[in-house]
Amino acid sequence: MLNIVTLVITVLFELFARPLSNLFGLTGDVTEEIITTCTMALRIASIGYIFMGFSVAIQGVLQALGYALRPLIISLLRLVIFVFPIVYIFTLSDNVINIVWRAFPIAEILTAFISFLILKKTYKEKISILRESKIIGSAKKLIITISREHGTNGKEIGRKVADRLGLNFYDKEEMKEYALKHSLTTNNTEELYRYYLSLDVEKDSIIKQAEIIKKISEEGDSVIVGRASDFILRDNKNVVKIFLYASLDYRINKVKEIYKDDYKTAKKNVLKSDKSRSTYYEVISNQKWRDMKNYDLCLNCEIGNDKIIKTICDYVGNRLN
Repeated sequence: MLNIVTLVITVLFELFARPLSNLFGLTGDVTEEIITTCTMALRIASIGYIFMGFSVAIQGVLQALGYALRPLIISLLRLVIFVFPIVYIFTLSDNVINIVWRAFPIAEILTAFISFLILKKTYKEKISILRESKIIGSAKKLIITISREHGTNGKEIGRKVADRLGLNFYDKEEMKEYALKHSLTTNNTEELYRYYLSLDVEKDSIIKQAEIIKKISEEGDSVIVGRASDFILRDNKNVVKIFLYASLDYRINKVKEIYKDDYKTAKKNVLKSDKSRSTYYEVISNQKWRDMKNYDLCLNCEIGNDKIIKTICDYVGNRLN
């Protein structure tokens, strides 16, 4: 609607620029040259109204979404940041009286382009997330399980996927807290480590963790990281099974970066953790941990966390649709 109004204003200025300029001649002190210049200025400057309407409409959208800084930036771009430098550049020309007016539509066009980029970024940050959350909200107890090689940053990826889709997040620490909250275990440090934090293959711990995972899946939408949760929930039709992997060098460098280990220590920890996870999974499931046939989606984390998160969210959304 706003764009239609600004378009009408532009057309009116284009049609009636001369009559409006003649108003300056009512005093009798204005020359024909000034009236002609004013007519040209009105017609050139009015072109910017079309693009101004687009930028102002985007400002309204951003304000409605709760943003304050972004609409302010758009205003500053229109009125200050673009206009003054362009005007100054035109004043360096001998033909300044004829071309300086072009600064206004040029500033509006540039601002409209930047406004579009800001709106696109906002869509990715907020609007698309609201759409995805709505899709997830219509699902029945969706569970996303994430198995991962050590050094793929799987926990952080899982947490961000959960945040983006509005799901609960559980890894071993959250499972431990869940067990305490629901009185499924005692607050004994040794027992908590044995049952919920250790990857030692022990019958009692496997039973305890499987019990927790099944209770979590019954309660509601969740992202569960590790603990062979994909196999434990294999009969649940609402489970999406993800596996994250990467080259050994990539994972060693990632561990070095996160834990400040030297190369030798990082490599040792990566291999040790992978072996523990593999053994734990294979004892429970009698299947190969890295066998991609066990999962719905396998992703190489070398493409970057942001792309991995987006791919998982898109896959879940498409699957639910």
